[in-house]
Amino acid sequence: MPIPRSIVALQDPETGEYQLLSGEKAQVSAFDRSFHFGDSLYEVARSYDGILFAFDEHITRLQRSASLAHFEELPDLSQLSQMVHDACHLFFERYGNVEVYVRTTISRGVGDVNIDRRSSGKPYALVIVKDLGRVATTPVQPQQWIVVQRRRNLVTALDPAMKSGNYLNSVLALAEAQSYGGDDALMLDHRGYATEGTTSNFFVVKHGEVWTAPLTIGILAGVTRAQVLETCRDLAIPVRERLMSRYDLQHVDEMFLSSSTREVQPIVALDRKPVADGLPGPITQRVAAGLRDRIDAWCVAHADASLWL
Repeated sequence: MPIPRSIVALQDPETGEYQLLSGEKAQVSAFDRSFHFGDSLYEVARSYDGILFAFDEHITRLQRSASLAHFEELPDLSQLSQMVHDACHLFFERYGNVEVYVRTTISRGVGDVNIDRRSSGKPYALVIVKDLGRVATTPVQPQQWIVVQRRRNLVTALDPAMKSGNYLNSVLALAEAQSYGGDDALMLDHRGYATEGTTSNFFVVKHGEVWTAPLTIGILAGVTRAQVLETCRDLAIPVRERLMSRYDLQHVDEMFLSSSTREVQPIVALDRKPVADGLPGPITQRVAAGLRDRIDAWCVAHADASLWL
């Protein structure tokens, strides 16, 4: 698969200086710990009219992930912000004003092939800016999910609240779901309660009330998840964080997901069986519209932060 049109801001692991490169020319060391051990952190944000939505919240979560992963230090955050801005500006200069996907990765560093983090050099940053493309222009696509056998990581093993580059749990869960014809996987915890999808948070609707798993079960504190909860409150839709068994999932009226790039999308089938009538539900549609209104209002208030040229 060809590398998408992209601009990369890559920090030198030793000097901390960075350069801007086309995606196909960006390279990292064979001794980078993120390659050997998944020893890295990352965040993904997207733009609206060239404005990176809730970027500060993503950086706050990156700092929280760093604490959970025992990163003693991070690259200078003001420089990281400049890397993002410079990469976006070059992308827009080269490819025009389109909506972009921005992935910020922090590697623990380069060092000997040794799991001891003390053998590593300093953490360094890499920023990828690429065309959001289909996600930005395609109408909402109802999803069909599969409850997979692979369980979500235990909090005491590899805490899902830490957004790390060690993503094999989700990679294998998605592969399992796809083998059954699903678009994504719903992962359960070790007790059999619903947690989240491979790259998104999960919600159901029951008798007009929105349910989602509590953070304590071991899920990512999604930036868009928090926006969805606020949207529900704005719309006077009752919302609860609660445990959901497989039995509960068989008796709900609607399901939907949330993510930074996809906002809210309906889930219309689970385990190849329709959810209710198999169509996007009215609460899901209200929440999706309310979230978009919330995003639009935020963008109006932050219009001067647009990176478009």
